[in-house]
Amino acid sequence: MRFTVLGSGTGLPDPTRGPAGFLLQAAGRAFLVDGGSGTLQRCAAAGVDPRTLDGGIYSHRHPDHCADLVPLLFAMHIPPERPVDYPIWAGEGFAAYLQGLRDLYGRWIDFAQAGAVVTELSLAEPDEADLGGIRLRTRPANHGAGALHLRFEADGCAVVFSGDTGPSDALVELATGADLLVCECALPDDAPVQGHLTPSAVAEIVDAAQPKAVWLTHFYPSTDPQRATALVARTGIPTHRPGDLDRWGGGVRH
Repeated sequence: MRFTVLGSGTGLPDPTRGPAGFLLQAAGRAFLVDGGSGTLQRCAAAGVDPRTLDGGIYSHRHPDHCADLVPLLFAMHIPPERPVDYPIWAGEGFAAYLQGLRDLYGRWIDFAQAGAVVTELSLAEPDEADLGGIRLRTRPANHGAGALHLRFEADGCAVVFSGDTGPSDALVELATGADLLVCECALPDDAPVQGHLTPSAVAEIVDAAQPKAVWLTHFYPSTDPQRATALVARTGIPTHRPGDLDRWGGGVRH
């Protein structure tokens, strides 16, 4: 399994860090996990043509996590058109969101012979899906817009993505024993915001779940990344702030 960071930042423009997005590769397949603006270019830079992806998984519907869905579907529409459906897995409500995009853009984001097909996952209880050799397990997150925590299992490895969330026992459960936890660390401890994590809150989750490694993302400017990383590292778990195009694979950081 390989997990590549395509966007380690937030919705705020940054010259080196794009909004949330990741590339999951396992079992001979490639999936987009979230996809804020600019994700498609960085996916191509990682060596994968976004038009050939095997599907997309979304943690929630906020623009900094899914804004590139329209340009992605538009790219698949440009001849030669994608000949097969593009499957999407996301929380309940995503199908209506996609229909809203179709109402706005019409034929420009649908394919002549195929299109995007959504499988909705529960926002009330644990759920899971088979991605063809990759097991996706989800739990509801403490956030809005149909938010989920995501756990990917393949090749004897497990990678967990928090998505956007406040403190969450469900995230602790899902991240327990994971090889890698990719976790948002948005706001400082002295200025918390509901639905997001602070460094101390992340440290509590990490201490309880004991993943093998932690990557911290989604820092807003008011949060000091070095201090946050050091605080979480006090749990004894290796902690890193990845940059765009950093890659984890088989327990090795690249």
